[in-house]
Amino acid sequence: MKVRFASSFVTCYLLPVICFILLSSCNISNRNASLSPSPTIEIEQSDKEIERIADNARRTLPIFFRNLNRPENGANNFYVKYPLSSDDIEPKVREQVWLGGIRVKDGVYYGRLTNTPTLQTSKKKDNLIVFDPDIITDWMYIQDGKIMGGQSIKYLLEKTPEDQRNEDQRRILRMFE
Repeated sequence: MKVRFASSFVTCYLLPVICFILLSSCNISNRNASLSPSPTIEIEQSDKEIERIADNARRTLPIFFRNLNRPENGANNFYVKYPLSSDDIEPKVREQVWLGGIRVKDGVYYGRLTNTPTLQTSKKKDNLIVFDPDIITDWMYIQDGKIMGGQSIKYLLEKTPEDQRNEDQRRILRMFE
């Protein structure tokens, strides 16, 4: 599922990241399965719950880094959600992207794009990005088959009416229980 906030909205991609996480954290025989393009959902950037989730993610970031640096109980698949500014003439438009392969070296934070952004054409999937942890908007990792953090994912999936959720979305929501 691709979530897009256009013109004073923010864009992010959820389903490809979650599918990747699910595929890499489960024993699935066909790990080369391709992911199909996902739909777009637009949500106001001023959504108060999204703002609360981002504030909470920044406040609890030490938990994320503690587990990243010393993973316990099979913790893996560490990601942060990060806002990239558009590279066109409207800098207020931002795209939320998930960064994986998180590492810190000499006080600098790095992550790899989990997909190719649509608003910043100079960036591609797997590009290494330097990011500022003070402006991340979410974080997540998998521990014992459960999603830790990832509250923006849960919130956006819960906004989808139950009768409109597909089985992958239902499975992802159960990973939060």
